[in-house]
Amino acid sequence: MINNFKLALSNYPTGIICIFSKNLKGYYDSIIINSFASVSLKPLLVLWSLDKKSSKFNVFKNSKNHIVVILSGNQKKITKELAFQKDQISKKEFSNILKKSICYFTCSKNKVIKAGDHLTFFLKINKISQIKKNRPLIYYKKKFLIL
Repeated sequence: MINNFKLALSNYPTGIICIFSKNLKGYYDSIIINSFASVSLKPLLVLWSLDKKSSKFNVFKNSKNHIVVILSGNQKKITKELAFQKDQISKKEFSNILKKSICYFTCSKNKVIKAGDHLTFFLKINKISQIKKNRPLIYYKKKFLIL
């Protein structure tokens, strides 16, 4: 049933988001997600989910602040690299990703809920930066595409 569920959802296009967390050494951990949604306008809240088996699980579980980046179509290559990257990225690499993105949100954790084999993070948006009219990167039928 799980494979059929994944197959069914692969027919639903989703936007591609990168979540970042800055560590004490000034480097950034990242994870590419497509489980992202708006929750509330007052206060501004969004949510995303993380598999408990993720190699980045403890990083994001223990982080108080997240940076949510809406990736643009011209970031397909870096998205694939970030999706399989185990190491952290430098401030310079992080800045380049932000510059090419559609927009990004600086967020603080509002609430975390256990949901099956995932944690769902509710984030309060503290700042919205750089809204561009670029075409977004989406995920559809197991492929990254430009809308």
